[in-house]
Amino acid sequence: MRRNSPKKPLVLLLVFVIVISTLLVVSAKNRNNVSWLDNIIHFTVKPVATFFSNVNTSIDGFFEYFQNKKELVQQVSELTYKNNLLEQKNASLSSLETENERLRQLLELREKYPEFQTTASSVIAKDGGNYSRFITIDKGEESGIKVNQPVLSQNGLVGLIFETGHGWSKIQTIVDPSTSVGCRITRTGDISITEGDNALINEGMLKLLYISKQFTILEGDIVETSGLGEIYPPGIPIGKIKEIKVSEHSNSQYATIVPTVDFSNLQEVLVITEK
Repeated sequence: MRRNSPKKPLVLLLVFVIVISTLLVVSAKNRNNVSWLDNIIHFTVKPVATFFSNVNTSIDGFFEYFQNKKELVQQVSELTYKNNLLEQKNASLSSLETENERLRQLLELREKYPEFQTTASSVIAKDGGNYSRFITIDKGEESGIKVNQPVLSQNGLVGLIFETGHGWSKIQTIVDPSTSVGCRITRTGDISITEGDNALINEGMLKLLYISKQFTILEGDIVETSGLGEIYPPGIPIGKIKEIKVSEHSNSQYATIVPTVDFSNLQEVLVITEK
């Protein structure tokens, strides 16, 4: 088969250039009689000029697009970095505000019981679950902490010191089933006992026992330490009565108590080291 010569397009382009050049020369010599030549030249050259002009515009737009995109990506990256820094600063400020609020409440608690010498300490471990039986703090014998000393938080009674060591102590909380606390109803002054319960510990609650028929307790009543016994001073909030029930095995009444202390979020405590 016969193939087209690769030089043919070049020849056609050369002929086109010669024709255009001739027309331009003729047009320049006699402007009065060659208006038809101007029309031909205009008709012939305009599409070519328009084509190259559009190509040039497209190329400029192409590179401008990528330049703008690069600048936009850089701006987004910078804004993202600044936003992350602001979020970190806000988180730090929020954490400091929360810590300052807790420390302020502990200071107020100290001022509430000026007759006691107290040691502030931080929670470093729990025995598992939100409502822990035992909580470990970061101070011990070197800070004057001893077994059976009462432990408070900014909201109320936590429990007592169960075990001590150097640089640590373990607290037995009031929700532990083997713990009992002498208490009274703040509104009426009625005396009773609170006790941890195996059936209630997973709900973070404890029992109010020995409710006499003469008691006029109501749901929502505040329960506080009575001061009876040798461990807990009087007037420390324990919890709030949630519900009054009748025992399944007898006709005696008992009440469930929601502690005022949120053991799941407990972070700082006060240990009463001396009365």
